[in-house]
Amino acid sequence: MSRTNLSLMMLVFALLLGFGTPTARATTTYIVGTCKPGTQFTKIQLALDATPAPTVVEVCPGSYPEQITISKPVTLEGVAAGNSSFATVVVPPGGLTNNTTLSGGQPAAAQILVQKAGGAVNLTNLVVDETNGSADYPIGIIYKNTPGTMNHMVVFNVSGSIAGFGIILEGGSGDPKVTIENSTISDDQLGILVQGMSAGSLTTVIDSNLVNSGINGIQVTSPNTTTTINGNVITGFTQTAIILEATEGTVTNNTITGQGSTTQTAIELSYDGMSIESNKIYNVGDGITATATEIMNSQITDNVFTTLSAEGITLACSYAAPSSKVHSNTFVDVSIAYVVKPGFSISGSTFIGVQAESINCPI
Repeated sequence: MSRTNLSLMMLVFALLLGFGTPTARATTTYIVGTCKPGTQFTKIQLALDATPAPTVVEVCPGSYPEQITISKPVTLEGVAAGNSSFATVVVPPGGLTNNTTLSGGQPAAAQILVQKAGGAVNLTNLVVDETNGSADYPIGIIYKNTPGTMNHMVVFNVSGSIAGFGIILEGGSGDPKVTIENSTISDDQLGILVQGMSAGSLTTVIDSNLVNSGINGIQVTSPNTTTTINGNVITGFTQTAIILEATEGTVTNNTITGQGSTTQTAIELSYDGMSIESNKIYNVGDGITATATEIMNSQITDNVFTTLSAEGITLACSYAAPSSKVHSNTFVDVSIAYVVKPGFSISGSTFIGVQAESINCPI
């Protein structure tokens, strides 16, 4: 065989191998600011809208007065430079403008709007500061029908004339999964709102965050949501730390600390299905209040209640709740441990400094 024919065969073979190998998407990285070399932009939105579309946008430390919209898959991350590591999105000089709607149709103003991106949007190491953001319904970050992860985020001072939301997660036809982890959500009227939508589902993981909210901490609503709330510290709330209006998921290993107010509730269980296990609840009025018509699938077990001014666990007389689902809880310095229907077994629980281990409902 001639050298020419051999070279031709080797070329054809190499081309065939190339056609059989998937081509990885090239990484396009843009820089916002001047802290790193590369293609630089002065605004976050300009980098997100650039062509070709970025896969990564790195934001230098500084203050960025913007409302941001993300509609393509991307990783948006703050980077450290020198002695600073805070890339902060603040309210623009003209204030916030309505750029989205709540599930009920109300116009709302989101600082970071993530919607229908068709792939994962990941936010890392960013601060969202809505100080002086005047709107009826302001939102720090909202994910609409988009998967992704928020990690090491700070969202604070979200307060509206009607209601303010630190983070909202909405489902949709894409059946997205969204994770919030290692983040701080502070001084917002409602910390985190999880909402399924009728056309599709939503899976969420809320893990290892500090939620220091103004009114309510975390609220999960039906339909079609599966939520894991694990390892969070929830404090600062004036009404309820966790509101569960969904049927699938778990609430485990959280620490909830109140202000000693009789009007405070640590966890409100409104639907049967979500389980509440191994949480530590301190210094509130009511520990866990179940308003569901029955508790046949939810577990309320291995929780610890300390220094409660009212009731530990309340199950009203109209509830069907077998003792096999509600047991092995610990009560320390609690006025009333259980409020239950006559005949409900409280065996397996531990009572220390409790005035009444159980009383019959209604009270």
